[in-house]
Amino acid sequence: MKDYKEIELINMNSLISEENIWAHTDDEKDPETIFEHSDWTLHFLYKLMEKKGLDKVLNNIISELKIEGKNIDDDVSNFIKELFINAVYLHDFGKVNPSYQKNVLKNDNIFLDSEHETADSNHSWLSALIYIDTFMEKIKKVDDKLIKKFFRSIIFDFSYVISKHHSSLGDLEEDEYIETLEKWHDRISEDKFYLKYYLKYGRIKNMNIGLLKNNRRYINKENTFQIYILTKLLFSCIVSCDSYATYLYHSGTEPNFGCISGIENIIKRFESNDVNKGIEEYKKNKNYFEKNPINVLRSDLFIESEKNLIKNMDKANIFYLEAPTGSGKTNTSINLALNIVKKNPEFNKIFYIFPFNTLVEQTSDTFNKIFNEKDDIKAAVINSITPIITNEDENNYDEDLINRQMLHYPVVLTTHVNFFNYLFGTGREINLALAQLCNSIVILDEIQSYRNEIWPEIIKFLSMYSKLFNIKIIIMSATLPKLDELIELDDINICELIEDKSKYYNNPLFKNRVSLDFSMLKEEKNSKEEIIEMVERVINERKESKILIEFITKTAAREFYSILKEKFPEKKVREITGDDNILNRKNTLKEIKESKDIIVVATQVIEAGIDIDMEVGFKDISMLDSEEQFLGRINRSCLNPNCICYFFDYNEASKIYKKDFRLEKSIKDKAYQDILKSKDFDKFYRLCFKRLKEKKREMNENNIELFNENILMLNFSEIMNYMKLISLEQYQLFINHEVILEDKTVSGKAVWDDYKELIHDNKMKYSKKRIELSKLYEKMSYFIYNYYDFNNKYDEKPKFYSDNIGNIFYIENGKEFIDEDGKFDRKKYNEKQGGSFL
Repeated sequence: MKDYKEIELINMNSLISEENIWAHTDDEKDPETIFEHSDWTLHFLYKLMEKKGLDKVLNNIISELKIEGKNIDDDVSNFIKELFINAVYLHDFGKVNPSYQKNVLKNDNIFLDSEHETADSNHSWLSALIYIDTFMEKIKKVDDKLIKKFFRSIIFDFSYVISKHHSSLGDLEEDEYIETLEKWHDRISEDKFYLKYYLKYGRIKNMNIGLLKNNRRYINKENTFQIYILTKLLFSCIVSCDSYATYLYHSGTEPNFGCISGIENIIKRFESNDVNKGIEEYKKNKNYFEKNPINVLRSDLFIESEKNLIKNMDKANIFYLEAPTGSGKTNTSINLALNIVKKNPEFNKIFYIFPFNTLVEQTSDTFNKIFNEKDDIKAAVINSITPIITNEDENNYDEDLINRQMLHYPVVLTTHVNFFNYLFGTGREINLALAQLCNSIVILDEIQSYRNEIWPEIIKFLSMYSKLFNIKIIIMSATLPKLDELIELDDINICELIEDKSKYYNNPLFKNRVSLDFSMLKEEKNSKEEIIEMVERVINERKESKILIEFITKTAAREFYSILKEKFPEKKVREITGDDNILNRKNTLKEIKESKDIIVVATQVIEAGIDIDMEVGFKDISMLDSEEQFLGRINRSCLNPNCICYFFDYNEASKIYKKDFRLEKSIKDKAYQDILKSKDFDKFYRLCFKRLKEKKREMNENNIELFNENILMLNFSEIMNYMKLISLEQYQLFINHEVILEDKTVSGKAVWDDYKELIHDNKMKYSKKRIELSKLYEKMSYFIYNYYDFNNKYDEKPKFYSDNIGNIFYIENGKEFIDEDGKFDRKKYNEKQGGSFL
C-alpha cells in the first residue's frame, strides 16, 4: 500500500473559480481562505500519521477489507486510502456556498442578489455532494462491477461523515441521508446559485445520486466492524484536524500532541522508587525480602508478568493481569506499560480506565508520588469534577481547552464511561480524542464491573479496536473474567501474563489473610437484630478494631449506620455510599486510614480497588466476585494474622442487580463457598458465561444479528446506546446548603448563582467559559446527587425543584434535606418527592 504522502490529492484550485473564498475570519488578522484552511487540515492529518502512527492504522484497517471473501488488491486499497485522506482535505469545500460566504463570514467580495439574500447557508451538505461528485467521476473508469459498488459504498459512508462534521453521527437509515442528499441535489440542479463558484457544476447537476443506494447491504457484511471503525476514525480525523487548523489560524501556534518522550529517563525515575529498588535487589538476592515474605510474592508477580509481556509483546494485543488484592497490580501495570514504550516508542500514550472516580484519584496520587508530577509523564485526570489542566504562567484558554479535548497528555486517567464514549460516542467533541487512542496502551481496571449483558460485544470491540488501532490493552483485576471465551474469533490475540495464578492466590499469605465465616447464612433472610447482635459480639470480643459492614442498598446502609451510631456512642461510626460527595469521601477515607478503632458502614462503592485496610468485615451477600472484591478491603497489607469476614443475607440481590448473569447462585451454595475459598474464579465465570449465552439465545436469537445489522448499516446512535455501560437514565439534584471546608464555608446558593451566571454569559470567550466551568464543577460536586424516580420512570425531571439548568435541578430549601452529619437525607426528600433514590 502507498505511503500517505504518495496518495493523490484533489486539485482544489481546478475546482473553484473565485480566489477569495474564505474559511474563517478573525478581527485581528486577514481572513483565512478555503485553500489555506484545507492545506492546514491536511498538514495536521499528516502530523497524526507521523506522531500517532495513523498511516499504519489506516493500512491495518484497509488490509482487513474483503470483497466476496477475497482480500482487496493494492489498487483498491490505495483508492480507499485516497478516499479517506481527501475526505479530510475536502470536508469544508461546501463553504463555496455564496450565502455562507456573505451571511456567515461577511465576505464583502461576494455579492448576493435580492432573491438569495436569505438563502440556506449550510456548507456541510454541499461539501458532501462535491466529495461524491468528485469521486463518482473517478470510479467511472473502474470495470469490475463489484469493486465499483464497493467504492460507491465507501464514498457514501465517507460523505455522510463529511455532512455531519459540525453535528453528531446519527443512524444512517433513520437520518434519511440519501433522501436529504437528493433534496440538496435537486436544489442545486434547479438553482446554480449555491455552486456558482464550483467549476464542475454541469457534472454535479447531471450526477446520478441513485447509484449510491443499496450498495452497503450488498457489499459490507464481510467488513462490518472494519467499516464501522474506519468511518469512526474518519469522523475523528475530520473534526480534530479541522479544530487543529482553526486553532492555528486564530492562535498562530501549533498544538503539541503531548506524547511520551524520553522514556529512558522516565524508566530511571520509576526504578528509583523505593518499591522498585527493592524488586531490583530481590532479583540479585532471593533472600532480600526474608523478613517480609509478602514482598517476595509481589516481586515474583512483577517479574513474571514483565517476562511474559516481553515474550508475547509482538504476538498479542490484549493481556490479562489477574492477581490477588494487595499484590501490587498498579505498580506492576505501570512497569508493563513502560516496557511496551521502551521496546516500541510508537506506543506513546498510556490510558488508565477505571469504573469509579475514587480509583482515578487514587491512581493519580500513586503516579504523582512515583514521578513527582514531572511533565514528561504527568498523569492527567479526565472526569466531570476535575478542573481542566492549565498553564498557570499564561492565560491561554484556547490551548488548555484543546489539550483537554484532544487528550494531549502522556498519561490519561479516566472512567470507563468516558472511554466507551471515545469508542462509541457520536458527538463532534467526544470524537476529537478517538485518533489519539491509536498506538497507545490502555489499562482497564476492574472490568468485571462493566454491564455484563454486553460482555460479548465489549470483548469483540476491544479485540477489533486493539488490532486495527494498534493498541496494547492490559486488563487487570483480582476477579478477572476471561471475556474472550464468550466469542468465536479466530485471530483474537490474548496473553495471560501470569501462567499459574494459583501460585499467588493459594499462597497462605494471600489465601489465608482473611478467614471466611458463613455461619450466619441460612435458608431464610437474616434479621436486623441478628446482624446487630453479631456486630456487637465482635466488638465486645475485640474491643478495638477496624470493622467494615457492607450493604447492597443505600437505604439499608443508612438504617444500620443510624442504629450503630446510637448503639455505640463511644465508637467512631462512619458511612460511605455513592451519595457522598468527593469531599466527604476523602475525609472519611483519611479517617479510616488514621483510625485504629472505627466502624464503617458502606455500599458496594467500597469494593473495587479502594485502598483501605480493615480487620473485620460483614457483608450482605450478592455476587461471588463482589464478595472477593470486598475481601480485598480486609487485611489488604497481609500483615494482620487475625482478620475475618462474616457473610449475611439481608437485602434481595436480584432486585438490585437486575439482568446480571452472575446471580443464579450465591455463596449460600457450598460449591460457591468452595470457589471463594479456592479463588478459582475461572470456574465461576464459565458458569456465568454459560448462562449469558443461554439467556441471549432465549431473549432472541436475532439480538446479536440485530446488533451486527446496526454496525453494518452504520447506525451510530443505536450502537452508542447499546454499548452504554450505565443504562439507567437519571437526573441530578443540586441541594442548596453550606459545606464546611478546612479554611472556609461554601454556600450552595452562591455556587449555583456562579454556575448560572457562567452558563448565561454569552460574551465570555468559549474556551475561557469551558475552563472556568471545569473549575466550578468540583465545587458543584459538593452539592450534587444523582436521582432516579422508580415510580415515574419516564419523567425527565423531579416533581419538586426550584430551578434548573439542563439536567441539574436546584433545590432552594436544601437544608431541610441535610442531616446532622452533613449528609443528604434522601428518605426525607423522597417523602416530599414521592420517588426512590438510586
